[in-house]
Amino acid sequence: MTDTPTTGGPTSPESDASPGPAAVAEVNPVRLPDWMRSPEVEHQPTGLDRLRFFSARHNGPLLIGFGLALALLVVIGGAVLVGRVAGGVRASAAESATPSPTPPVSRVGDPRDLFAGTPAASFAPGEESVRMPAAKATGPFTANEVRAALESVRKALVESRLDTSMFLGDPEPFLAVLAPDAREQRRADFSDGSFLRYATRMGSQSEWEPGTRAAGRVSYRATEEEGIRLLEVSTEFVWAYPFDVDLRAPAGAGVVAVRDRVVWQVPYPEDTQASSRGLWIASATAVTWNADCAQLRAGWIQEQYWMADLHGKRLPAGDPGTIFDLNTPAPSTTRC
Repeated sequence: MTDTPTTGGPTSPESDASPGPAAVAEVNPVRLPDWMRSPEVEHQPTGLDRLRFFSARHNGPLLIGFGLALALLVVIGGAVLVGRVAGGVRASAAESATPSPTPPVSRVGDPRDLFAGTPAASFAPGEESVRMPAAKATGPFTANEVRAALESVRKALVESRLDTSMFLGDPEPFLAVLAPDAREQRRADFSDGSFLRYATRMGSQSEWEPGTRAAGRVSYRATEEEGIRLLEVSTEFVWAYPFDVDLRAPAGAGVVAVRDRVVWQVPYPEDTQASSRGLWIASATAVTWNADCAQLRAGWIQEQYWMADLHGKRLPAGDPGTIFDLNTPAPSTTRC
């Protein structure tokens, strides 16, 4: 590369001399780099180079195809996952709906079955045990009149042997079921303890446990006394009352049994005055098992079992014998 002299600007005194040959000066000569001056060498592309070339030429279609394939895999995988989760939920629901073949083990604080190991274990609970026979027309009484009489007897049994009011000493709900003239007569029974033949009061509210069980049978017939036609209903029941006792007590130690037989009468309405119409008690008897005699004489039911100390205890009064079995005669005598 050469620099061409400029022609403008001030001149020196020697400028009049005749011109000589032009001066040429080399200033920072330009050198080409070696790689530009060396002969070109042919480069053979490798497999990786071919992949890059192919990707460059087909970049758009490749990305679209890859995206579609990835989306398809996500959809398929999601469907499989949802199916597995749904299957697991269904299986879990089925398992939770299926009751365990083994009942749970009783925990501390769960109520004890005080009837276990006694004949009363198979008795029906509470009011379920008081069942009346089918009502049919009998004598002068229509089926509806028989049904009404049986319902009165059923209610009287519940109020006298199963209701908490009677247990706590209030006989009024029971007396209200009787005919008006019969109420005053039976109210006197609650002053001398004779009500125990047909009603139950508890001697110890702290020890008595809810859950009375009973078994019984009921029959009825038409009869007549002193010119008054009557529907006579006979009931015979075994009432089993549970009391909470020491854990070391033998089976049955906390159960008091009362076996009674009561004859109820309903006079034919046309044969009596209005105040005598309704339910009457004609007769009643009862025997007990495992009842405390002192409490019984005072008119209360309480178990006789007690723990004197760690070494001595008093057990129920022998084998219950036939008191629980309605197919055999009731015992004629008891310890009390």
